[in-house]
Amino acid sequence: MTTDIMSHERFSDLLDSLGASLKSWPTTEREAAERLLASSPRAVERLNEALALDQSLRAEQPRAPAGLIDRIMRASGAADPSDEE
Repeated sequence: MTTDIMSHERFSDLLDSLGASLKSWPTTEREAAERLLASSPRAVERLNEALALDQSLRAEQPRAPAGLIDRIMRASGAADPSDEE
């Protein structure tokens, strides 16, 4: 086991590529990140931002109201595909 603390840049890169759930990171990377988090408010802030982003991406996305696509297609003057049968 190494006691190196990773750089903020490396931490940010790993957050972007592996996500904010540190438990899914490789052990050596996770341990280094945990040491950085213990000593750096800046790293904690970056982790919190990544956690918020992950949460918003998992949240249910709004759905278009019924018939919206049909109204858009009519307004655009596009042919109704159901008329071509």
